[in-house]
Amino acid sequence: MIVTVVTSTDARAKATALARGAVEARVAACAQVSGPVSSVYHWQGSIETAEEWQVVFKTTEARYPALEVYLLAAHDYETPEIVATRVNRVSEEYARWVERETTAPAAVEAPARPDAERPFFVYGTLRPGAYNHDRFLAGRIGTEADAVLHGAVLHDGPGYPYVVPAEQGRVVGTLLTPSSGDYGDLFGLLDRLELPVGYERVAMDVERVRDGARVSAWVFLAAPDAPLGPVIESGDWFDRP
Repeated sequence: MIVTVVTSTDARAKATALARGAVEARVAACAQVSGPVSSVYHWQGSIETAEEWQVVFKTTEARYPALEVYLLAAHDYETPEIVATRVNRVSEEYARWVERETTAPAAVEAPARPDAERPFFVYGTLRPGAYNHDRFLAGRIGTEADAVLHGAVLHDGPGYPYVVPAEQGRVVGTLLTPSSGDYGDLFGLLDRLELPVGYERVAMDVERVRDGARVSAWVFLAAPDAPLGPVIESGDWFDRP
């Protein structure tokens, strides 16, 4: 069953990034960006009017849950529009193409060597208290520890923070160690969430605050083409202006 899924956002660049990320992750066979459109809606007790850009994704019913997870993670709206509609009639060749292009990639496996099962250093929406932590990590984390990444600067969005290595600077975050038995699933989940939206995963030394220990951790850095916003001088995404 072919499904069309519609979302909207407030900038063409954001809409294009959502479209490209979904296609790269194979949760959609294609995505079309259109706009601007005028949206009128209720929000926090008042009627708002805004200029937005729409994205229409073509996927299958089987891949819709993965597309929804991607959009919830990649979208910067607190309550993004995600509306799916089943397609009643579609040409056989097009349906086969959509199914072929949305075939789920092989699951990402955790590194085979036990010493490569590093904790994850998170510094944005996956930190405890941020909106994606409970959504994706609840019940899967064994320990959490305050930590600092030295030799890096933190950029704000659009939508998400991005870390870039630098000669000076520091980034505040949390070391997350998955619960026993959850490492493989979490390793794959975080790659599927982060890599399509402008990150690359790198092993780096991070300082654990409570004892000053240097801990090797997985860090999602900004990829070369990431949409960097202004630098957050404090290095703490919770203290951004």
